Amino acid sequence: MDYDPDLPWRDLRGEGFNTHIGPIQFAPRGPARWCATLVLEARHMNVAGVCHGGVLLSLADVAMGAATFDAGDGHPCATIQMDAHFLAAARAGQRMLAAATQLRKVRDLSFMQCEVWAEGRQVLRASGTWKYLASRGPGAGETGGNA
Repeated sequence: MDYDPDLPWRDLRGEGFNTHIGPIQFAPRGPARWCATLVLEARHMNVAGVCHGGVLLSLADVAMGAATFDAGDGHPCATIQMDAHFLAAARAGQRMLAAATQLRKVRDLSFMQCEVWAEGRQVLRASGTWKYLASRGPGAGETGGNA
């Protein structure tokens, strides 16, 4: 899977953990399909000189969470389960592309899958379940998904 510069990419803004691994960009790519991208830097590498597994997991989680949030019309959501398989290593300077697909949406659950690619080579396959949360009332603070 290759990066498509013509998709309507937008920066995922936010606070907290996502700011430590980003900048991450996000774009829809068709019905029930979304992408997230991140260019790996030296700070993303582990002691062996390849991308830290936590970065790959985080990118998949962000992609699937942002997709769930988008599919839920901006309704807050949270990861409740995630499985992943590491398939290959990624290196500094490579553009990571996470392709998330919503498999099914029922009531307050979203079932997702994601493939993460490093410049044409699949490095991770993940799936998970997201729960749509009850909205907090006015004045209860900002709500949002994993995005």
